[in-house]
Amino acid sequence: MSISTFDSTFERLALLIPGHWDKVIVSVILIGLALLFSQIWARYLARGQISAQKRRLHLVWARNIIWFAALLAIISLWASTIAGFALSLAAVAGALLIVSKELVMCVHGYLYVTLVQPFKVGDVIEFGALKGRVIDIDMFATTLTEFDAAGQVTGNVAEFPNGLLLTTPLRNMSPTGAFSLHHVRIPVPEAFVHDLDRIEAASMAAAERVTSPWRDEAIAHFRKVSEEQFIHFPSGKNKVSWDFSDPEHLVLVVRVACPSDERSGVEQAVFRETWKAMVPQTSPPGGD
Repeated sequence: MSISTFDSTFERLALLIPGHWDKVIVSVILIGLALLFSQIWARYLARGQISAQKRRLHLVWARNIIWFAALLAIISLWASTIAGFALSLAAVAGALLIVSKELVMCVHGYLYVTLVQPFKVGDVIEFGALKGRVIDIDMFATTLTEFDAAGQVTGNVAEFPNGLLLTTPLRNMSPTGAFSLHHVRIPVPEAFVHDLDRIEAASMAAAERVTSPWRDEAIAHFRKVSEEQFIHFPSGKNKVSWDFSDPEHLVLVVRVACPSDERSGVEQAVFRETWKAMVPQTSPPGGD
């Protein structure tokens, strides 16, 4: 498309607007109301007694609904004017589509998140090299609080454009809601491979002790989720298995069901309890 076509299109739009200042004023008022309602809703949530996670979820979805309604109202207001310039706008839209493909993909990615809901605010996801809890989803990007390899919050905030959701696989670590299955991987030193039964018993005892406050509730939760979603999830009971894919590095895998927010603490507790059970059998260097 030539530059003269752009110039003529915008000149026609500029000539048209002076005759529709009432629509311009109403559009500005709608934008102002959207900003006002977003701020009022945020202050209302700040005074509530709900958790920070639910407050953030309500804030993000309410904000998106408010701005979607405002945008829809503005488009309806200018519908007749837009119809008169359909061809010009189509030409401009075609040019914008070519020069801003990534922007269009971000909008499509947002529609994918909204309609399919592969994740929501509060879920823990892995996306490429990123891992963290979703704290915001807008039309162009998704924001996470970043986790390190051990599941600890790093204090950093990471963002990725929604357009990548159309091309990059995503893993949702919180598909079952309040409780999730977590796998604790404990490398077993070569000095202990002669006593695998004792290590298994120690790790199972550690898992049972750590998860005892919520074990029955977790089992009932997974049973309910399986019935509601027609998906066969594990029972939620603790389980011990071995990863021997690398013969030189034997790994004990302890599966536990725990609250989604406590996975890191549970992992550390199970590891410490298991290691304490193994250490007394080790003779100090130079001992008899």
